[in-house]
Amino acid sequence: MSNDIKKDGKSKEIIEDILKQIENTKIKIGEKLPSERDLSKKYNVSRIVIREVISYLKAINVVESVQGSGNYVKRYYKNSFGLSFPDYDVDDLMESRKILERSIAFSVFKHLDDKLINDMAKICDDFSKAIITKDLENSLAQDFKFHQLYAKYSKNPIIENFLDYLTSFIQQKVWRVMKEDYLFTNTYNKKTLENHRNILKSLKERDLNKLLLYIELHYDTIIEGLKK
Repeated sequence: MSNDIKKDGKSKEIIEDILKQIENTKIKIGEKLPSERDLSKKYNVSRIVIREVISYLKAINVVESVQGSGNYVKRYYKNSFGLSFPDYDVDDLMESRKILERSIAFSVFKHLDDKLINDMAKICDDFSKAIITKDLENSLAQDFKFHQLYAKYSKNPIIENFLDYLTSFIQQKVWRVMKEDYLFTNTYNKKTLENHRNILKSLKERDLNKLLLYIELHYDTIIEGLKK
């Protein structure tokens, strides 16, 4: 495979290549995969993409992680009906959500009311409880509700539905594996909860510049968390 992976579908291409190598025994069952850094260099992609690939391979039970050691090939996944690969790469998804949420901030401010503030405050409280109890499913649910409610106040059903789709796609295809493995830590949770509360604070204060800043910081936190 060429080291110059195309921008579109790069995760899918890498998954297919690794599975092909396992099938042809170039990578053997029980063998340790190269490090994320080495795979990133080999395929000329970011470590976020490699983490998405590893997470997918773990989700289909091809790879298992050994704490402090690395990722090992567990078995070969043979499915004659074809694999359901991620349709988008996680870094592109994050960038898209950030751009859209910043863009609709102006519309959200036009329709801002006390109900939005109160509902978001309740979500933040429930989000905090989910983090304290290490309830990943509820944490994901509260995160989704927060951004769903924000999108709803754009009063544009196309944007609202598209943002809901992006969020759902991330959670169903990526987040339940990647967030638990790479992001669901005390340090990350503290920061992401702080970012959500800062978004809420900027809405309370009717400060558009702060809102734009905190949306930017929120997604930068996610991207940085995935790079580590």
